[in-house]
Amino acid sequence: MAMPDTPLYRCPSPDRTVWTVADLEAIPDDGHRYEILHGELLVTSLSPTGPQRSAMRLTVLTVMWCRAHTGWTVLAPRSVHISETTWLEPDLALYAAQESADPSWREMPPPLLVVDVLSPSTRRRDRHRKRPTYLAHGVGELWLVDQDTRSVERWTLASEFPETFRDRITWAPDAALPPLVVTAAESFGAATQPDNRSTAAR
Repeated sequence: MAMPDTPLYRCPSPDRTVWTVADLEAIPDDGHRYEILHGELLVTSLSPTGPQRSAMRLTVLTVMWCRAHTGWTVLAPRSVHISETTWLEPDLALYAAQESADPSWREMPPPLLVVDVLSPSTRRRDRHRKRPTYLAHGVGELWLVDQDTRSVERWTLASEFPETFRDRITWAPDAALPPLVVTAAESFGAATQPDNRSTAAR
């Protein structure tokens, strides 16, 4: 039986062995994030504030970039429909589509950029299970954002290992457009400076 990520959470249907999109759509909105991966139910509780802030900052930056360049849209968070037994929700997804377009989830093409902000409860799953599924589905690029190390991993289908960026990361989907450039300060806020007051007072 598929078990949720949060051990204290009660599964909506504990006797179900294979979950489908139809099953997922029948779950009432209760504040949890529900996904299915190859028929397994994944449940995520509310993220800590740090990852939430990073996700919000990145959403604002990508929305501003999309509005400056017609033909692009970002949805956050959103569902990526891969099959009737795999439905994933990254923190944000960026598409080559008009902002006014409103197709159903099943009609949406694979996003060109997917971003997931890692949290303690989702780190292994996002990196080792969801990542290969996104890329095999046609997602052009995946960013895994790590609040703890103030770094971003870039993955593509060709990646054996990720590229890791600490100062800034650039996404350039179209040579005719200015790239999306995201700095560490924009992703994570200002770096915390060490407190040297006690040392100086000695």
